[in-house]
Amino acid sequence: MAVAHFPPTVAAVPAVRSSTVRTLTEWSVDSQAVNGTEVVVCELASNAVKASRPDDVVAIRLTATTGHVLLEVWDGNDIAPRIKSPDLFGEDGRGLLMVDALSRRWSWYRVKTGGKVIWAEIVGGLQAAPQTTGAATPMPSRRPRVGPAPTAPVVYRTDPETLRRVADALRALDPWHRPPTGRRSSEATARKA
Repeated sequence: MAVAHFPPTVAAVPAVRSSTVRTLTEWSVDSQAVNGTEVVVCELASNAVKASRPDDVVAIRLTATTGHVLLEVWDGNDIAPRIKSPDLFGEDGRGLLMVDALSRRWSWYRVKTGGKVIWAEIVGGLQAAPQTTGAATPMPSRRPRVGPAPTAPVVYRTDPETLRRVADALRALDPWHRPPTGRRSSEATARKA
């Protein structure tokens, strides 16, 4: 996972783009996922810059697995994003259409501390690392412990919409979008977790 913070200026969008491409390339993410994420992050960062106040930041979080890249973009505006029907000759209104077309799925959630996060899953992800020929150190293991018996029947729900809402609510509790110093800096700050 990587988090980066940028000032809410139009000049920050190319920095967001190059930072995203550099991070995903360093992680050995497949090229199609890098290309798709590059376009999506540009659209979401442009929208975040337009929606932000001058004293805000635009925060980007990347997570890569073998199946997808999860891109999250925070801005300080609480207004819900919506896909518009763009004017045929207009220059605006196509960004979320592109995000919708290039991602497996996307959505948004409000953050407890204010603002919103728009996230998108891009198909693809980490490439398999080549096998090493050395003797691998075995992973440590633990013995399972029996816990207390439940007081009521446990019911698991696997409805995708319910699971997505729960995941969004849990993500909203994490203040990753705030810069580590608590204030905006003039250039991008990044941290990897």
